[in-house]
Amino acid sequence: VYSGPGVTDGGNGMTYSFDPATAGVGTHTISYIVTDGNGCMATATDDIEVFALPTVSFTAPADVCINEGVQTNLSGGAPGGAGSSYSGPGVTDIGNGTYNFDPAVAGVGVHTITYEFTDANGCPNTATDMVEVFAAPTVTFTAPADLCVDTGVQTGLGGAMPTGGTYSGPGVTDDGN
Repeated sequence: VYSGPGVTDGGNGMTYSFDPATAGVGTHTISYIVTDGNGCMATATDDIEVFALPTVSFTAPADVCINEGVQTNLSGGAPGGAGSSYSGPGVTDIGNGTYNFDPAVAGVGVHTITYEFTDANGCPNTATDMVEVFAAPTVTFTAPADLCVDTGVQTGLGGAMPTGGTYSGPGVTDDGN
């Protein structure tokens, strides 16, 4: 019969199950007791150590617009360094404790980024956080008709939607309205 914290005997004299969560963190003794046909008992024991999961935290980057381009060399996971990785929509893990986030690949919406860290004992733990990718506004613009160089300054031009933006370009002065 097998016994000990977290041990469930298989009932067949050969196997057992061990649940580290039931046993808890620490060193535990597992016993195997045999009683022979004469009623004589013998016991063998061995220890097993259950390690705690590493404490892991993660803060995602600030929310971004879909057209802001790839956000590079991001981090936010702790502890960092070796044994860490990032994953999620639009995420490329760089392998050195940093990652890139491409909002265009992730797409519009709220996305979960996962940080995973594996400690020296081989115990992994994860933390997640959300980043929202906003759609870019739909903008239209029609420039004035082509002009001759001596036509003079064209004022009061507009034509872009939605209003409230800024005009720029060679020879363009934005009116600020």
